[in-house]
Amino acid sequence: MKKVFSLLIIAASFLSACYYDNFTELNPFLEEAVCDTASTTTISFAAQVVPILQNQCGTGNAICHNANSGKNLSTHTAVINTYTGAKLLSSITWDGIASKSQMPKNSGGVKIDDCSIRIIELWINQGRRDN
Repeated sequence: MKKVFSLLIIAASFLSACYYDNFTELNPFLEEAVCDTASTTTISFAAQVVPILQNQCGTGNAICHNANSGKNLSTHTAVINTYTGAKLLSSITWDGIASKSQMPKNSGGVKIDDCSIRIIELWINQGRRDN
């Protein structure tokens, strides 16, 4: 009887050690709240794209894309005049299709996060509106 009980305890400890939580499966509503990129979501240039450009592309400083850089991304008109949608998207996804440039530069091999890329991609697909 002690052997059977001991085996059951050992088996239970091995089985309990094999449980892995998947945060996304357990909390699907949290991921959507953080990155709302459903294809039906209207992307706002001012509210969603500008903060990405400011934080990731340095539009607010002299390092990268400002009014004096030659590749201005500081206003909607400047973004439209500087990059086609395909070239901008290719630069931030690093796919090399429409642009060999990888942005952000000097990032140590780290590209813009997937949520931000998806927001910019949706904005481009929705016509690059100034909204």
